[in-house]
Parts: sequence; structure tokens; C-alpha cells
Amino acid sequence: MKRVIDRKLYDTDRAEEIAQHTPNRDRGDFYYLIETLYKTSSGEYFLHGEGGAATKYAKACSGGGTTGGAEIEALDEETALDWCEEHSIDGEIVVDEFDHLIET
Repeated sequence: MKRVIDRKLYDTDRAEEIAQHTPNRDRGDFYYLIETLYKTSSGEYFLHGEGGAATKYAKACSGGGTTGGAEIEALDEETALDWCEEHSIDGEIVVDEFDHLIET
């Protein structure tokens, strides 16, 4: 998926995948959800989220109701670290990526 935000291209095919949160991988479920944290070659972080009709990624349908959807959101470094903490991403991954922001 590609998206331009503030004149910067965020492309899931070209960025490095840092971590993934997948509480529900069943694409047939209204609560299907996968979020993936990426880092661009220039060091910018972004989140690609995809979810079912009952998630924050849902899109409105013409005629009513919702369907699943996907979105890309640019994140600053602090917000990317917060996302990792909130989703209990493996500590080794977090330390490797954000060691300069972590108190020891």
C-alpha cells in the first residue's frame, strides 16, 4: 500500500517492517485486525493498519453499514515507541529500534 502524507511517500513494499500486532487474522471476522509498524529508508516511521467492519479501519458503505478497510498513518519516533509498548512488542525488537529513547 502507498500513501502520500505531507508530501512524503509511505510505501509498505519499500519500507522495513519493524513489528506487527495481529490480535485477529481471520479476514472473514468483523473484528479482523492487523497493524504493522514500518520504517522508511530515511528513518520515518509509519503504521499500516487493516481491519474488519467493526474496527477503527472500517469504511462506510453507500447505502449504510461498514466494510473493512486499510490506512497508513505517519508516526514520530516517540509515538512509534508508544505503539510498541501498548501492543507488548518483543523487548529485543523495541530495544534494537529505540535504544536511545529507553532509560536503563
